[in-house]
Amino acid sequence: MTQDAAQAVSQLHTAVRSIVAEELEIEPEELTENANFEEEYEADSLSLLAIVARFEHELDVTIPSDRVGEMVSLEMVLKLVTEHRGAGSDV
Repeated sequence: MTQDAAQAVSQLHTAVRSIVAEELEIEPEELTENANFEEEYEADSLSLLAIVARFEHELDVTIPSDRVGEMVSLEMVLKLVTEHRGAGSDV
């Protein structure tokens, strides 16, 4: 991976962490990679839908509806976002 690609991935991960934290109403540094959103942060399906909508709007990332249920932790969200990010993404 080139330095530019690594920087783009880092920026994407920072943006994802920020969006998830805002929607879960916690500070980004409180969000851990493996914590279960529902158990640790009391997330519900509406929270996940809001996160998905923001990914689409802000990051040009579309998570297929049949994969939203996999968004149980930051680690899984980062995996899905990386997998489905749009070719035209600025981040």
